[in-house]
Amino acid sequence: MKNSKKNILDALKFSLDLSYSAGKILLKHQKKLSSLEITSKQAQGVASTADLASEKFIIKEISKRYPTHDILAEESAYVQFGDAKDAYQVFKEREWTWVIDPLDGTNNYLNGLDYYAICISLLHFGKPVVGVVYRPSNGDCYFASIYGESRFLNNQKSLKSKKLYSATNTKKLKEAMLSTGFVTEKGRCFDTEFELFVQVMKKSRGIRRMGSAALDLCLVASGVFDGFWESGLAPWDMAAAGIICEQSGVKVTDYEGQAFQPFTNSIIAARTPFYREFKSQLKR
Repeated sequence: MKNSKKNILDALKFSLDLSYSAGKILLKHQKKLSSLEITSKQAQGVASTADLASEKFIIKEISKRYPTHDILAEESAYVQFGDAKDAYQVFKEREWTWVIDPLDGTNNYLNGLDYYAICISLLHFGKPVVGVVYRPSNGDCYFASIYGESRFLNNQKSLKSKKLYSATNTKKLKEAMLSTGFVTEKGRCFDTEFELFVQVMKKSRGIRRMGSAALDLCLVASGVFDGFWESGLAPWDMAAAGIICEQSGVKVTDYEGQAFQPFTNSIIAARTPFYREFKSQLKR
């Protein structure tokens, strides 16, 4: 596959169709939550029959359409490599890699909370060129490519999508509504992360911990949240939402201010000039 505008936009259209179909699988399984088999994922919480069914379907369809492309998927990454860091080193050197989270927000999903999403992204030598984040429960869909700004679509049957773009956010921290996440399963120092949370909470208008990093980032892109930060995320948590943020005018970096790439250990997302004040609060 050549890195052309036509091929990238074709991949975006394919990703949208794929996310809608996978969404139907999740909605079907959620009707029988009590019968879902739940297993633990090393350092990543839990997985369910629904996660696995969604991932299996997505991988099958990508393999048929793009048989020469690599695939990095949440539920299979640890099985293949044992350590996520090893997987990152492999895939960021490949020409084309699909990065998939078949169900971002599994805990929400299993408890009947409708804040969860399907994330599909295509990377070219480790950099996202396509991103789709789809929330099956209400039809919200955020998407972007390197050849177009981020857009929002609430009804997949409609061709009318809303442009997500704003160059600035002039709010002060005391006026800002923020979002983050932290869980002990990811191997981070909980005390340090919680101290940072308290520090920012005291100076901001409010912080929400919603349970889906991908959707949180998309709400930064749409202007609902003024900023998002978290460490210890995986590529499938950030790849699709990261490009959606960037193409909407959001500045995305790691805690040190380095440019976004989905294999980083931390992420900050906010529009300038608010980004500068926000980032200054995240020093540890």
